[in-house]
Amino acid sequence: MIAFLLACVKPPDPVPAEAAAATGAKVATSVAVVLVGDAGKGNQGQRDVAVAVRDWCASRPCDFVAYLGDNLYPDGAKSADDPIFVEKFEQPWADVNLPFYVALGNHDHYGDPDAELAYAKTSTKWIQPARYFNFSKGPAEFFVIDTGKGEDGEVPEEQRAWLAAGLAASTASWRVVYGHHPIHSGGLHGDGKVMIDTVEPVLQAGKADFYFCGHDHDLELIDDGSAPVEIVSGGGASLREVKGPGPGSRYLASTLGFGYLTLDANNAALAMVEVSNAGAKVGYEASWAR
Repeated sequence: MIAFLLACVKPPDPVPAEAAAATGAKVATSVAVVLVGDAGKGNQGQRDVAVAVRDWCASRPCDFVAYLGDNLYPDGAKSADDPIFVEKFEQPWADVNLPFYVALGNHDHYGDPDAELAYAKTSTKWIQPARYFNFSKGPAEFFVIDTGKGEDGEVPEEQRAWLAAGLAASTASWRVVYGHHPIHSGGLHGDGKVMIDTVEPVLQAGKADFYFCGHDHDLELIDDGSAPVEIVSGGGASLREVKGPGPGSRYLASTLGFGYLTLDANNAALAMVEVSNAGAKVGYEASWAR
């Protein structure tokens, strides 16, 4: 339980803490994550967000981007050598020198999702070893899930079992899950009934601390005092109107932008960064402690 306190080469796989200790490798004690979803349009909105991320990370620690799906609009990729990867990923993000750990979105499923996995084998920036996977950074373990092709999101039983087992086995200080579809949302799509019925119980039973997602083209923080805290960051290229805040919504804005979350062993801090023609500004901040 956490308390709310408002306020080139491809990177190697992370070294497990046990292995690092045995070899004398330095183990990171914190991690800083940029959260961006629904960005794959190759439009001015995406370029503006990319510039804002570049500038933000020029003066702050940033370890990687959690890329929250709908990576390649409108219909995903046909193959690993589809020029859409250059047009809607490599070019817009050229000046952001970070690895992107990529989740699939429903628009990615309109094409061939395995084309993205194949592309990851050739890219210096796009990290996606499987349709769903986990990795560790600093004091956190991250579980990336595939929430499917439908508008409401769906995670098959086999994948939910994998997630439940991984969360139960995790010894990380923070357990973080991310995928494309929201569980709860004040945005245009609203709450995801299937996600509420099938995924939220897994996260709660596994004591996940955070769930990141996109799908709704806005920024939102939902925290009703129980885990997981949900961060919607779908303002990566375009925006939509919002329906309005629901229970637990601390912040909701129809804006381009991204989230920025830092984690150390005992503390988490979030900034929701709004991007417009006037530049970038922090729209909301929150922090949590063990």
